[in-house]
Amino acid sequence: MYERPTPERPQITSSRSKGGLETPLSGRLWRETRLIFAPPLWYDILTYACLAVGAFMFLCAIIGLPILLFPPEILIWFGPLVFFAGLWGQLSSERMTCDLKARTYARREGQGLFKRIVRGPLTDLDAVVLLAERDYMAPTLIGQRIVYRIVIYWKNGKEPLLIIGTDYAIPGPGQPVNIGAGKLAHNGAQFARFLNIPFYDNSYFLSGEPLKPF
Repeated sequence: MYERPTPERPQITSSRSKGGLETPLSGRLWRETRLIFAPPLWYDILTYACLAVGAFMFLCAIIGLPILLFPPEILIWFGPLVFFAGLWGQLSSERMTCDLKARTYARREGQGLFKRIVRGPLTDLDAVVLLAERDYMAPTLIGQRIVYRIVIYWKNGKEPLLIIGTDYAIPGPGQPVNIGAGKLAHNGAQFARFLNIPFYDNSYFLSGEPLKPF
């Protein structure tokens, strides 16, 4: 059985490495029958727009048609860059749909070209856990920024962890680590209730990263 992080054992020993972007996911209930964890709508619009605009720019460069003040010799380089930015964004995104009636889930897992579709019963899910960690990549002048993440765990580490919510806060002097975790704690408890699995609020102490970058 997987041991969840505790103050005495804060490091998550079964973390999985991920490449690419850390795509922001959010949960939404659809018709009270499906719980969907996916990037926000603006993310999909932005990435698909980059794909369309980049392809259009490259096509215009091929036929020698300038766009605004950009000549074809610039478009032939700029178009593919915009296209591949959108492609990278899409290949970095993960999604999971939970059927609350059939009690099953379908997840698009992985980043890059090697994605896979994983399906299974909701009984495979172990818990929803709220974690807190220091954000070493974003130092501030008034204090250390804290990253809060809601994470879904699978029983026995069957599947990689899935981050389904992220938020940030900068605690002031003497304030607890979880000073800004209230919204995610509420969301995590709701998601766990829909999925009928436990919710653990571990935001009162600092943990290691749930998914480590390469």
